[in-house]
Amino acid sequence: MIETLFTTVDGNMSCSTNLSASGAVQENDVITMTCSITYSGNWAPVMRWFNLRAGVSYTEVIVDNRTTTVTSQLTVTASAGLHRSQIACVTNFTQPSSPLQTSATNIPSYTYIWTSPTLGVQCKSIVLPL
Repeated sequence: MIETLFTTVDGNMSCSTNLSASGAVQENDVITMTCSITYSGNWAPVMRWFNLRAGVSYTEVIVDNRTTTVTSQLTVTASAGLHRSQIACVTNFTQPSSPLQTSATNIPSYTYIWTSPTLGVQCKSIVLPL
């Protein structure tokens, strides 16, 4: 008997950020980005955050998957090194590391990429007394 293992996604991803549409921020401002997805099935979606300009992935990401909704939140502090960067959340499905009791080999092909506005980090100037 062949068992089918599947996951369905209910609607689209929901992503938000405290950035303005222009992406303008002051140095040392805290930037928060959140993505959520509701699904059903045995394979939970995986969310990864990347700095597209620097080609760097973020490892300290909060993920809440206590229900059939997975929410991932990234918080970064604006710095000169983030100027002209875009942060992306890539969501897809991967086979669990511990095998499930199934003969199915199909991994859902859903992939969604959310991209932040381009960051325009304005550095704070410090005036030193003479």
